[in-house]
Amino acid sequence: MKKIFFLFTFLSAFTVLLFDAPASFAAAPVGTFEYYTEIGDFNYTLENGFYYDTEDGPSGKSAIVIYYNGKESKLSIPDTLGGMPVTKIRFFGGQTLDSITEISLPKSIKADETTYSALKSTLPNLTAITVASDNPELASVGGVLFTKDMSVLAVYPSAKTDISYTEPDTVKKSYGFSYNSFIKEVTFSSNSEYTATSNCSHTNIEKAVIPPNVKEISESTFAFCLSLKEITWGGNETTIGCEAFWNCTSLKGDVVLPKTVKTIEARAFSGCTGITGIKLPFGLTSIKNGAFTFCNSLNSITLPDSVLVVRHAFTGKSDGGNIKIKKAPYLKKIKNKEYTYSAKVKVTNKGKTKQYAAADIIRFKAAKKAVRIKKNGQISLNPVVHIKKGYRKTRIYGDRIKVGKLQKATPDPSILSYSSSNKKVAKVTEKGVVKGIKKGTVKICIMLRTTGEKCYVKVTVK
Repeated sequence: MKKIFFLFTFLSAFTVLLFDAPASFAAAPVGTFEYYTEIGDFNYTLENGFYYDTEDGPSGKSAIVIYYNGKESKLSIPDTLGGMPVTKIRFFGGQTLDSITEISLPKSIKADETTYSALKSTLPNLTAITVASDNPELASVGGVLFTKDMSVLAVYPSAKTDISYTEPDTVKKSYGFSYNSFIKEVTFSSNSEYTATSNCSHTNIEKAVIPPNVKEISESTFAFCLSLKEITWGGNETTIGCEAFWNCTSLKGDVVLPKTVKTIEARAFSGCTGITGIKLPFGLTSIKNGAFTFCNSLNSITLPDSVLVVRHAFTGKSDGGNIKIKKAPYLKKIKNKEYTYSAKVKVTNKGKTKQYAAADIIRFKAAKKAVRIKKNGQISLNPVVHIKKGYRKTRIYGDRIKVGKLQKATPDPSILSYSSSNKKVAKVTEKGVVKGIKKGTVKICIMLRTTGEKCYVKVTVK
C-alpha cells in the first residue's frame, strides 16, 4: 500500500510540475533542463529544440522525446538525439503543442503505445502523420498512423477533417478516433480477428456501423459521444463494455440490443437521458453496477428470465426517481435495488446435501419420458439436472474451476416453467404437479427458465 501511495504522490507531483511545462521549458538554458522537487531531480537534455530522456534497451541506449521547444507547425522528429536513436515520444500531461499541425516520424520510432498516446492527447491541431518509408514498424496511409502490417490503427489525428472513415479490413486492433471533433460516421474493420470496436469517445460521431465480426463493444468506446443518434449492430455482440455508451445523450427512444448479448458491464448506458426503453434479449445473464443509472426517460424495464445477476444497475435518476423493474421471481432483492440469483440445485452424496448455484447447471432432462395417471389423480414431475461435482474458487476474480464428474441434482422449482399441450386432458401447476382431467394423452413441456432449454414428458390419463 505504501508503494501505491508513493507512486500516486510521485505522479501527482510530476503532473503538477508539467502542467506549466511550456513556460518552464522555454526558460531553460540551452543544453540542459532541470527540475527539482521534493521527490527528486529530473534531468533532460536539449538538442535542436527537443528535450529528451534516455532509456536502456536490448540494443543499447535510445532517446525519448519529452518536449518540443520550437515553433515549427510541420514538425519532423529526428532519427537521433545525442547520438542515440529516437525510439519513442512521451509528451507528458499538461503540455499542449497547439502549433503542430503535421508530424513526420523517422525510421527509428518504434510501434509503441506510449508514442500513440502522446500523439493523440497532446497535439490538438494535428491533421496528418507521415512516417519514413524505411521505418520497419510503422506506416502512414492518408495521414493516419498504422503498424507496418496494417493490423493496428495506431493514431487517427485529432484535427483530421474527414467526416466519415472506414477502417481497412486488415485492422485487427484500433485505438480509434477519440477527441476528433470532425468525424461523424465510422465503419469498423470487418477483419475476422477484430474483437473490439475503436475508441470513439468524446467525438461528434452521429452514426456507428458495427460489422458482424465484432463480439465486444469495448470499454468507453462511445463515452460522451453527445451527437450519437444511430447504432447499426453487427448482430454478434456478446458484451457491452464498461461505460461503452456513457452519456450518449442524443440516443433517443427504444434501444434494441442484439439477441447475442450476454453481459452489460458497469455504467454501459449511464446518463443516456433520451432512452425511453431498452429491449433486453433472452440469454442476457449479467447486468453490472450502474448500467442504466441516470437514464431519466427510462421509467421501467423488464428483465428476461435468463438474467442471473443484477447489481445496482437501475438506481438513481437525476430527478430523484428510480426505474421500475419487472423480474423473474427467483431474483431476490438483497439491498438498494441489487438482485442476486437465489435459485439453487441440491445434491446429496454420501448422506450430505450441498447446494450449488443454478447457473452451474450443465445438462437438463425429464426424470421420465412418459408417465400414466388416473382421471382426477395427480403426479409430480421431477426433472433432473446435472452439475459438475465439486467446485473450488481461485483467488483471481473469484473464477470457478470445474472438477469431478457430472452429478444429478434436483432444481429449485422457481427456475422451471411448465405447460400442458391440452389443459382439458391434464393441467400442470407451477411446481410441476400434473392433474388428470379426462382420458387422453398430452405433452407436458418443462422449460429451464434461465437458458430456455426444454424437455417433454408424455402424460397418459386413464
